[in-house]
Formats: sequence, structure tokens, C-alpha cells
Amino acid sequence: MKNKIEISNTIKDQAHDKAFANIHSCELDIRRLKEEIRANITPFITAEQNEGVLRLAKKELKVWNYLAQLIEMDYGKVDYFAE
Repeated sequence: MKNKIEISNTIKDQAHDKAFANIHSCELDIRRLKEEIRANITPFITAEQNEGVLRLAKKELKVWNYLAQLIEMDYGKVDYFAE
């Protein structure tokens, strides 16, 4: 039984870490995309396409934030989303 608990906690730790790593990555992407749009630097794609990429990055950030909240509620981690 102890081995199952350890595995479960390991998986939960990894899920928690992965969610927050992806949140950080999304935030960096959003910041970069906003700067590219502001400076009119759109390598390989049009400005409109870059705006679409930004919208999708913001949507992905919302999804990862939601998943992180679910993980924290399940695992009892510190609530980083508390106001």
C-alpha cells in the first residue's frame, strides 16, 4: 500500500510541476507575442496571423490555469490562485 501512495504522490508532484511549467511557458509566449505585435515584428507570418497565435496562447494559458487549480484541489498544494 505504501508503494501505491508514493507513486500517487510522485505522479501528483509531476503533474503539479508540469502544469506550472506550462503556465510559465505560456506567459513567456504571450509576452513575446505582444512585443512582436507592438514592434510590428512578425517573422514568417502576417500580423493578423500573429494576433491569432496570441489569442490561442491566451486560451492555452486559461486551460493550464484551470488544470493547475484542479491539481491543487486534488492534492492540497498551496493555493497559488487565492486572491
